[in-house]
Order: sequence, then C-alpha cells, then structure tokens
Amino acid sequence: MNNEQIRVLVLYLQVGLKVLSARIVLILTLLMVFSLFCWAMYDPTYNRIACAGIFAILVYLPVVSLDRKESPNRAVINPNQENQNE
Repeated sequence: MNNEQIRVLVLYLQVGLKVLSARIVLILTLLMVFSLFCWAMYDPTYNRIACAGIFAILVYLPVVSLDRKESPNRAVINPNQENQNE
C-alpha cells in the first residue's frame, strides 16, 4: 500500500469509529431508559414514573443533541478534498 491508500483507509476508519461510538452511546441510553421504565411499571407509583421520566429527559436528550452535532462528521468525505484546496 502506498501513502495515499493508507491515508484514505485511516480516514474511513476514523469516520466509521465516530459513527459506531455515537450509536453505541445512543443504544446504551435507550436500554437504560427502557429498563428503568420496566422497573417503574412493575409497581407503578408516581415517584417511580417521575424518576423514569426525569431520567429519560436528563440522559436521552443530551445524547441526541450530541449525536446531532456529530452528524456532519458522518458525511461521505472525498479523500482528495485536501488536495483540491491546495
């Protein structure tokens, strides 16, 4: 492999890892919210439902906003874009 091919490979791996890490955090958050709502529905009280709702708002929404900030990095990147700007 020459240097250009290695640079393209590293670029694609970098973008792929960013997408994967953002998706894993999102899936983990969904699983935590689901399990807390299951706990709340096992013996429903106002305190448990409020706890689950507040947790969902305080944890899930920041993850979604972080995921939205990362979305421009998921665009298909032309590896020769740097060379065209020079």
